[in-house]
Amino acid sequence: MQFEGFVGNAALKAALSGALSRRRLPHAILLQGEAGLGKRTLARLIARAAVCRSADRENAPCGVCPSCIRSAAGSHPDIRIISGSGASNAISAESVEKVIADAYRRPEEGDASVYLFFVENGISDAAQNKLLKLIEEPPPGVLFIFTVPSADLLLPTIRSRAQTFTLRAPDEREAAAYVEHKTGIPPEEALALAALHRGNIGKMLSDGENGRAAKAAQLAQDMALALAEGTEHDLLAASAPLIKDKPLFQETAVRLQLLFRDACMVKNGVNTAAAGTLDTAQRLNRKLSLRSLMALCEMTAQYANYMQRNANMALLVTAFCAKMRETAGR
Repeated sequence: MQFEGFVGNAALKAALSGALSRRRLPHAILLQGEAGLGKRTLARLIARAAVCRSADRENAPCGVCPSCIRSAAGSHPDIRIISGSGASNAISAESVEKVIADAYRRPEEGDASVYLFFVENGISDAAQNKLLKLIEEPPPGVLFIFTVPSADLLLPTIRSRAQTFTLRAPDEREAAAYVEHKTGIPPEEALALAALHRGNIGKMLSDGENGRAAKAAQLAQDMALALAEGTEHDLLAASAPLIKDKPLFQETAVRLQLLFRDACMVKNGVNTAAAGTLDTAQRLNRKLSLRSLMALCEMTAQYANYMQRNANMALLVTAFCAKMRETAGR
């Protein structure tokens, strides 16, 4: 099986490839993992491979047969996508009823009918209970693929009848190489994005597109230098853009943590900093003690988590700056 656009997860790929080659794909597949890891990309690739008409299963989806062309265009009649709707954006019982009514038809173009359930915001218990009998006794050739942040969103009765695969972020260098190739951004920026998002390619691409990565990187350096060499006013002024941008606060806090970590490494005679942040790490090393730098690493991680608790941003940023100065002994 081919996995164009899906990076990493070698063991998962090997398992799926082997099952497809032997024509032994599970009739129900559950893909779990955080947002940005490529669950939907992988689900679509499995669906395309299942309806591919090439006899060479090791190279499915082949990309050239009529079924592959249609599925790549999103118009294959035997691939159905079920996603949430309404205020809750959850999959409803009514949506499942349509699947049940449709599942017993013969495939129009091949040997498989594929139903992709994109369960990002939940699926009602009523919908799952309606779906259970169909998954227990599926018609021949029917394949169900669920994508979920966590398998716990599904009832145990559904989980027990599906094979679960957990997606993980690829190696940071592999993720950086992919994003660099896809977007054309400089290698150093791609590596910085990979470090920030721990190899999560979806988040890297989103961050690179909205320009937040570069802004967070600059803010982190400005704040770090204001902490090490400036006044309380300098630090508050440097942090002002964070007050109205929660995602920017979190990303800047993560980048500050990386700067403090790099400064710790410099103090121990090891250079792990990227070229663009080495000068800042060295200046932090000269101004702050190892104990303070280590404490700052832990403190910035804590404040990144506080942001997720719907804190008042003006108070949070002010407290963050005060706590940084206290931790640094300024």
